[in-house]
Amino acid sequence: MNLLGRLRPLLPTSLPAMPLAMLLSVPIAAHAGECRLDDSHLRQLDQAISYSQLDNGLGLYLLPQEGKQSIAMASRFAVGSRHELAGQTGWAHLFEHSLFKGSALAPGDDYSKLMNAMGASFNASTSFDDTRYYSRIPAEGLNFSLALERDRFSRPELSEQAVANQQKTVLAEMAQTIDNQPYFRAAMEYLLAQAADTPYRHAIIGTKADIQAATPEHLQAFHRRHYQPAAMTLALTGKLPDNTRALVQQHFGDWNNQAQSDARNNANASPQISNNATATEPPLWRPRPASHGEVVDERAPWPGLLLAWHTVGRSHPDAAAIRLLELQLFQRIASGLERAGIKGGQTMLSQSLPLDMDLHGMTNLVLVPRARVSLDTLAKGVGQLLQAAADKPLSESELCGLKSLWLSQYQQRLERDELLAQQLAATPAADNPSPLQAPWRAIESVTAADLQRVAVQYFNGHTVRLDLLPAWHTRFGKGLLEWLPDGWADGLEELAL
Repeated sequence: MNLLGRLRPLLPTSLPAMPLAMLLSVPIAAHAGECRLDDSHLRQLDQAISYSQLDNGLGLYLLPQEGKQSIAMASRFAVGSRHELAGQTGWAHLFEHSLFKGSALAPGDDYSKLMNAMGASFNASTSFDDTRYYSRIPAEGLNFSLALERDRFSRPELSEQAVANQQKTVLAEMAQTIDNQPYFRAAMEYLLAQAADTPYRHAIIGTKADIQAATPEHLQAFHRRHYQPAAMTLALTGKLPDNTRALVQQHFGDWNNQAQSDARNNANASPQISNNATATEPPLWRPRPASHGEVVDERAPWPGLLLAWHTVGRSHPDAAAIRLLELQLFQRIASGLERAGIKGGQTMLSQSLPLDMDLHGMTNLVLVPRARVSLDTLAKGVGQLLQAAADKPLSESELCGLKSLWLSQYQQRLERDELLAQQLAATPAADNPSPLQAPWRAIESVTAADLQRVAVQYFNGHTVRLDLLPAWHTRFGKGLLEWLPDGWADGLEELAL
């Protein structure tokens, strides 16, 4: 494999390039200091959404959509890695795996077989804050799918063999996605150490020892504590029959919350979690000094630079301005990186996928330099970029264009059925009156002064820098290339690639 091919696994999957046509897909009226963007599609969707709660506390979003031939279903439980106790890291993710491997009505692999037989697609994900199960099903399969969901959520099969199989699966995933990737484990642990004073202090996938220590009895207690209807939100979109709510009531209405007695009898039990628990929790951000570290991985083919900035959780008043600043600096077409010569001219690869969590946030940027460019040069360029964002406000037209791009990307995501259902299932309680418009309204209210302020408060002078270094001989060879004339260095780089 050539060098570029070996570098790509070091980075997250790239976001698709945003064509100019997409930027122009949202009509703009910007004149005399006014920026009006067409969000009528979001308004129409919100007007069609109904929200209700069953008597047991389960939250339900329904969004019927004309022209759809299928249904997207998303079930969100308010339990992620930040809710795990000491010695139980990775259990939320391990339990997610277990829910695909047997329940009372669908033992063993029957869930997958039954869903595949009716042409459904399905998956799940565990994050720091929650666990989500999502699928796309034929419209005529809704009643059957709801029965399967209720069964596996309330009566999972947690035999010794089933748990042992999933432990092996999770450990294999850990080896493949983390331990076998150059730099990944060390970089992850460095960033987690930066958040040691928050609930986000350990990896979602957990530790090998904790995963191996889990027993069926442990996971049964975890299930009773966290998988209860009051901690669940269900969202259904697409070709919904008129009796959809009645079907949900039929399958989930008699599911009772049973965790309260467990919590009272177990002094070590984590606090009870409701599907809106994060709405009243305080923000965790505090000023953090800049830091500089390095990791060496002799398996790595090339050096890299990881930069990160601690920010705020989703519900914080500054969250929207931070998301927009990230777009301005690192992610948009003709971004600040490109204007600073960092993308293309100075790097082979660049990637930014911010971590957007309930109570904390982290902006990140990974840069892989060209042969003639040092890590210090890249870090200095980013520093100058942050200083410029703090010093000079965007013009009204620039700010309007930035918001237009955000709105285009947001609406593009909502066009994907599964992502739309997940967006609804993860709606904070405060956004219930307009769950899809609320994120846009927050972005719409951001001013140029807000962008300057958050650049100063969270970014400029607060950079967490981690140098990703390969073996000494690779560093030595690249150091020589940095001293060669540009043309010579580029020519040798092309030969290497």
